Amino acid sequence: MKRALRLFLCLAVISTPLTALAERLEVFRWQALEGKGEQLVGALLQAAKLHEKSGAKVGIFQMDVGVPGGASFDYVLRWDSSSEWATTKAYNSSDEWMAFVNEVTKTPSGELVMSLEGLNWDASVTAASFADDGPFRVFIWRPTPGMMPKIYETFMSAKAIHEGLGAKINIYNEGVGGTGNIHYVMSWKDWQTMAKSNDAIASSEEFLALQMSAVGQVSPVASIQGVPVYYTK
Repeated sequence: MKRALRLFLCLAVISTPLTALAERLEVFRWQALEGKGEQLVGALLQAAKLHEKSGAKVGIFQMDVGVPGGASFDYVLRWDSSSEWATTKAYNSSDEWMAFVNEVTKTPSGELVMSLEGLNWDASVTAASFADDGPFRVFIWRPTPGMMPKIYETFMSAKAIHEGLGAKINIYNEGVGGTGNIHYVMSWKDWQTMAKSNDAIASSEEFLALQMSAVGQVSPVASIQGVPVYYTK
């Protein structure tokens, strides 16, 4: 019975549409043009203030490891429901938003290199839950076909271990713009907490055993590290 319940929960996670009542996001990665990093951040901050009017929670994050090229920033929109998401999408056609877009494109400061939609595995997480987060790491994994029930159990076990060792964990399915990968997001309140937590994880026999038991379930795609520049309060 317990195994059947775990399988049901796993299938619910991987098949739940992005219209579910859970924290959902869209991330837009911008790479600054040469010498235009400060200007790009200014434009993203202006965009954030406008998108907040539409009900979105907005985060701006600078990547410092794992992204090629010049200064890169993730512009992240978050919502707690499909209705809130739709309100922002409608706002993107408004005169106010279009006037802003027309103005900033007169003097370009960055290039959009990636966009992606995601749905949090944990329906209890809200878009406001990230306001006080500090540095983070994102590990992107490609699931092995046919192994999702085991992958779900492994990732939830990893989440429990990592949170017990001082990290905050959120796990996302890719939606539109993605290819079915899983994003395992680790965040901390500051760099010192992050360092202490990672040292504890590296020496955790429980986590090592979990890693050994999970060989073949997923394959690594990419990893990045960054720090927040701004988040809606």
